[in-house]
Amino acid sequence: MQEKHIFFSLILTKAELLGVKYVKDIDYRNHMIRVCFREDNENEARAKNAEYRSAKISNDTFEFLMDYLAKYRKILQHQDYLFVNIMGENIGKPLRVDSVYDMLDRMEKKTGVKITPHMLRHYFANMRKQAGWELEMISQALGHKHLDTTIKYLDWLDDELIEASNEFYAQHTAIYGAERLLE
Repeated sequence: MQEKHIFFSLILTKAELLGVKYVKDIDYRNHMIRVCFREDNENEARAKNAEYRSAKISNDTFEFLMDYLAKYRKILQHQDYLFVNIMGENIGKPLRVDSVYDMLDRMEKKTGVKITPHMLRHYFANMRKQAGWELEMISQALGHKHLDTTIKYLDWLDDELIEASNEFYAQHTAIYGAERLLE
């Protein structure tokens, strides 16, 4: 249940998340969300790179999204951005990055649990790794250009790396001719 509420933060960076325009970037029929690089976001939120990608929204997350859109439609109808301030003097204005951190700080004070957007992306990456996703797929989902960046997100245990290396060498020793070096 909790995962559906944090889905967007898991796969998208905070800047990508805050740049989502609910009319242009969400494919409601196919439950897909597009990450679009824009130089002109009112809230100055930008994707780190100028690449576009799409991600599937789970049915639970899509249902949550529809509830959010219905509940705040009067505020949202005057704005293109999906995530806006829903109260206070900035009501209806696009959320800014500092607003996300303020919200997470308030949550920490209430719950005693510290969460950052970066932690949520690490969680997403590791859950997909545990589900058997290939490293390249996780990297693509996170929008990373380099696998090294994705590897930093994953909780690779030394034992896992040693085991994977041993399996690789056992399968591919003949290719490298290592046994000939010992003769």
